[in-house]
Amino acid sequence: MRPPLTDIPNAARVLDRLDYGVLVLSRDLELLYANARWTSWLGVPVERGVSFATLLGEVAGPSEAELRATSMDGRSRSFVAALRAPAGGGAPRRIVCGVHLTDDALILEAREENDGERAALSGVARQLAEATDIGEVLRTLCDIATRQCHATGAAVLRVMEAQGEVVAATGDFEAARGTFFALKGSLLMDAITQNTLVSEHNYRASRRPLLRALPDLPIGPIMLAPLRAHDEMLGVISVCRGVGAAPFAENETYALRELADHAALAVHKSLLLLRAQSADRAKSRFLATMSHELRTPLTALAGYHELLIDQVIGPVSDSQLDILERVRSVTTHLSSMIEEILSFTSLEEGKEIVRPTEFLVADLVRAAVAVVQPLADQRKLPVTIELPRAHVRMTSDIDKLRQVLVNLLGNAVKFTDSGRIVVKVWVVASVVWIEVQDSGIGIPLAEQMRLFRPFAQVDSGLTRRHGGTGLGLYISRRLVTLLGGHIEVFSAPDKGSTFRIALPKVWDNKP
Repeated sequence: MRPPLTDIPNAARVLDRLDYGVLVLSRDLELLYANARWTSWLGVPVERGVSFATLLGEVAGPSEAELRATSMDGRSRSFVAALRAPAGGGAPRRIVCGVHLTDDALILEAREENDGERAALSGVARQLAEATDIGEVLRTLCDIATRQCHATGAAVLRVMEAQGEVVAATGDFEAARGTFFALKGSLLMDAITQNTLVSEHNYRASRRPLLRALPDLPIGPIMLAPLRAHDEMLGVISVCRGVGAAPFAENETYALRELADHAALAVHKSLLLLRAQSADRAKSRFLATMSHELRTPLTALAGYHELLIDQVIGPVSDSQLDILERVRSVTTHLSSMIEEILSFTSLEEGKEIVRPTEFLVADLVRAAVAVVQPLADQRKLPVTIELPRAHVRMTSDIDKLRQVLVNLLGNAVKFTDSGRIVVKVWVVASVVWIEVQDSGIGIPLAEQMRLFRPFAQVDSGLTRRHGGTGLGLYISRRLVTLLGGHIEVFSAPDKGSTFRIALPKVWDNKP
C-alpha cells in the first residue's frame, strides 16, 4: 500500500511551492492536508480534521455535492467555489477546482479565477443570444469553445437513433462535419449516458467509431461536455487538439464545462424557435392548400348563381331571387375569407410582390367604397368621402391598397350600428394620408396593441356576432409596411375608431 502523500519525504515542501492550492480530503470531506497556498488565501493555517465546508463562504452546498459525487462514483469533476473572507480582511476569493479520487482520499487542486476568465465566460451568453438561428448558434459555439479551451478544433454532436452525427465543426474537426458514426462505443455515448464531461489524451489511438468512419481525422487530446437544458439532452460540445499535442489542463476542462452550461440554454432556445417556425410553415402550407381547394368549388358556385339569377336556364320567382341574393352574399363572404387566408400565407412566406402603377387616389377610394357600399346601405350607414381639391396621383400597388381600404371600411361598417363612415384624404409634402373614421363601438386602449396580431380578435362575442378570420388588420398592416407606409389607430369605447394610413406618393423599393 502506498504511503500517504504527506508522509513522503520533502513532499510537503514541494507542494508548498506550487502556485495553486492542493487539498487532500477524506471521503467524508474532512481535511487531511492543505498546502501553503490555502494559508495565503484564507489568512490562517488550515487545521487538519476540519470540514471542507468551513473553508467556503455562505453557500457551500453545490461544491460539497460535486465532491460527494466524485467520492461515490470515482469520476473527476470541475467546479467553482467561493472561499470564506480572509482572516485579515479583504474580499473573498473565487477558485476553480478540479477533484479526483485516489485510493481512499479526494485530491482537490484549485487556483484563483481571474477577471479575464470571468469576463470571457459572462460574454458567452451574450454572443450566443445575438445569433439568429440554430446554424449560427452552433457555429458561434464552436468558435467560442475553440478559443476558451485553447483548442485547434471544435464540434457539436448529437444522437440520431442508433447513430451519432457531427452537426457543426471547425478547425481540426472540420472534415467530420455531417459525418454519421455508430453510437455504441463512442465518446458521445459516454458523455450522454454518464451526463458528465469525458476526455481522452490520445483519441487517434482509441479506434472509436468516428475514427473508423474517418481514419485520417487529425485528433489527439479530446474533451466532450453534454449540452443539457430543461431535462432535455441536446447533444455534446467537443474540443480537440492535433495528434501529439498536450492534453487539456484542468482550467480548460472547467472552461468547457461552463461553456456547455451557458450554451445548452441558447441551443434549447434556438431549437424551440426552429420548431415553432416549422410548425408555422406547416400551418401556412395547410391553409394555402385548403384555401386553393375551397376557392375552386366557390368559383363554380358563383357561376351557377349567375346563371340562375340571370334566368338563363328558366324563370325565377321573387322569393327565389331573394334566396339567390342571400346565396350571393354568403358566397362573397366566403370568398373574401379565403382571399384573406391566401394573402396571409403569401405574406408569411415572403411571396408578396409589389406591382406599382400610377393612379388617382380618388379612383382608389371610390373603388374601395363601392365594395362595402351594399353592406353600408343594409345597415343604413352613410359613407362620406372627403378629397382634396386638386387631384392626387400616386405610384404604388393599387390592388394592395384597395385590399387595405376594403378591410378598414368593412370593419368600420361591421362595428358601427348607427352614425356614419367618413373617408378622408390629404397630402403633406410627399406623403399621402388616408383616414377611415367611424362612430362605432370603439376599442379599449388595452386591446389596441392586439389589433394587428394574426388571428387576434378584440372580443370573442363580437367575433361570433360579426364573423371574420381575425386576419384583416394584420394583413393590412403588413401590406402598408410593404408599400413603405404605416397605420395608426385612435379609438375609445363608445366613441368610434379612426384608422389612419400614411403612404409615400411614389413607392420606392430601396431599403
